[in-house]
Amino acid sequence: MGDQDFSRNQHDGADSNVPDHERHGVSRRGFIGGTIAAGAALGAGGVVVQSGFFRQPASAATVNAGTATAGSTVPSLPLPTTTEPEQVRLTWGADPSSEVIVSWSAPGTVKQPAPELAYSTKPITRENPGTLVRPPEPVPLQEFMSAQHGGTGAVSFTDGPSGQTTYHYRAAARVRPGTTYYYRISDGATPPSYAHGSFTTAPGEGRFPYRFSAFGDLGTPDADRSASGHSITDESSDTSYYTVEAIENPGDGGGPPLFHLMLGDLCYGNLAPGNAPNAWRDYAVNVARSAAYRPWMPAIGNHENELGATARDGKPSTTEYWNGPYGNGHYLSRFALPPNGRRNYDGNWLQGSFYSFAVGTVLFISLDADDVTFQGDQISETSTTTYASGLTIPGGTVNTGYAYTGTLTENDGDYSLVPGGRQPNQQTVWLSEQLSRARRPGSGVEMIVVFMHQCPLSSNTSGNGTDLGIRRTWLPLFDAYQVDLVLSGHEHVFERSHPVRGYDNGSYATVTTEFTSDGTTYPVGSKFNTRRPTVAPGATGTAGGREVVDTSKGTVYYILGGGGAISTYGYTTDPETGLRKANVWTTPNGRDAWEDATWSAEKDGGDSHGYAIFDVDPGSGPGETTITVKWFQMKAVPEGGTATLPTTPYSEVTYGRGSF
Repeated sequence: MGDQDFSRNQHDGADSNVPDHERHGVSRRGFIGGTIAAGAALGAGGVVVQSGFFRQPASAATVNAGTATAGSTVPSLPLPTTTEPEQVRLTWGADPSSEVIVSWSAPGTVKQPAPELAYSTKPITRENPGTLVRPPEPVPLQEFMSAQHGGTGAVSFTDGPSGQTTYHYRAAARVRPGTTYYYRISDGATPPSYAHGSFTTAPGEGRFPYRFSAFGDLGTPDADRSASGHSITDESSDTSYYTVEAIENPGDGGGPPLFHLMLGDLCYGNLAPGNAPNAWRDYAVNVARSAAYRPWMPAIGNHENELGATARDGKPSTTEYWNGPYGNGHYLSRFALPPNGRRNYDGNWLQGSFYSFAVGTVLFISLDADDVTFQGDQISETSTTTYASGLTIPGGTVNTGYAYTGTLTENDGDYSLVPGGRQPNQQTVWLSEQLSRARRPGSGVEMIVVFMHQCPLSSNTSGNGTDLGIRRTWLPLFDAYQVDLVLSGHEHVFERSHPVRGYDNGSYATVTTEFTSDGTTYPVGSKFNTRRPTVAPGATGTAGGREVVDTSKGTVYYILGGGGAISTYGYTTDPETGLRKANVWTTPNGRDAWEDATWSAEKDGGDSHGYAIFDVDPGSGPGETTITVKWFQMKAVPEGGTATLPTTPYSEVTYGRGSF
């Protein structure tokens, strides 16, 4: 058995033993416009309903050379039965200067005999065995979520449609600030297989510069570069191979980041019903070329929510069709993330769904926007479908994650939605507490970066659009506590807002489809209040020939969804004003109005893929922290193609709080 070293230029290619005729890509199918009310019956044809968009899935029939026919069982690709450690991924522990979590998976359906992590400030050798950490025996995800956990553990998860059980391990490395460590993972087999890597911890107290990176909507490589040897979903693209490479070699000469933010829609597993385990493996093997060397900190996206064989709380069910807790079983079983101390009303601990961590003078908050979006986290097969596990999912099944951590109620005073009722929304209560604590004097936090998947501000009319649910629930908190930057994916484009604070309190949106909201019916052509953010006056200027923004006066929103999935580039202009239009999800039932995107400052030029690099400069004293954001634009890479990484940013802006 061999070693993996995750070298920066390692080619995680397809299995050379897979015949060419079995390496089937999937066609690039476009969006079919339309919306659907939650719970409504669906028409025939097997179309997946995903977040209000009708998008064709990459069915197992497509992936498996057409072996499934109408009325037959959807097959699943096999997984390996070896145990070598792979899919290595690092995350921060509760304190990035003292704890790093090393996670990995067995390749397929066989658990590792005696998994072990060894780590040291010197390379692991026979003479230097390092500190050893041995994860316990894997427990099923549902059992795992019934208690809070530290950084060491092991989880098994059984995918509902395929019936395949996979095994995932995590070990906490207790480390010193600002120090480089080397590690080795063993599966404990006879003979053992190993994987090697290294990482550098965050510095401890004090003021120190660093960089981080971000993008969302990565997907999996095409068949030529995927672990499965298949283009597993309609969002598979070799672009995703090169954007991962770009994180290790950003192109601007500044070196790789300390950590990366993954803004949701990791592998699009819910577009591969019956083959989600292979989609997750393809994703994780690809990103390990970077994630084995620096933490990749994720947010949950709508495409993490999958169909399966459990109730929404993750318990077995014959009448509900979620793939583990909240549909996020694959995600929750794979990622060891900082604790949030929140237990849901169904008994599950919510560790992994949302979290925060601080590095230097910046606080980072990861949110699960599925909990508050009006667009809704909906997915279903339109026709009754049977999978390899024997699971049959009825046609017309619709899952929605809205308010899964508790109730949101109307606040008529400012047209917001707030936690309320007997079971107030846990995530929003926690968010308010986090922001309040960060803005207290002496907290050490000078800037706040929030990251999530869906978009409260988007003018991408060929994509998903703007979500009023996020605007009404979280933007009042972002305004009240002066959040500096909010990062999203969801749209497979780049867009940046002007600094905004508060909202235009009036009916500035035009209704395109009749709908009813709060008991009032709005006919086509009428006006509606979309809580359109107000551009903050006097917040933008120039310094040293570069655009600068004072974020104490307004929050800036970025869309960085160009990780690798197929571009959604497309915009519409209001002929009367010359401004771009923004489609708005006005209710959980539809995207039924548009507004002038007065808040939009910049979009990409058509090459929608790329990556963002953030350089944090703490200055020499309190209040002097700045963050410079660079977006590097890339062209899409065809299957089997190559890419030249950009060296000049498409966009560059510096942010601070009155420090220019």
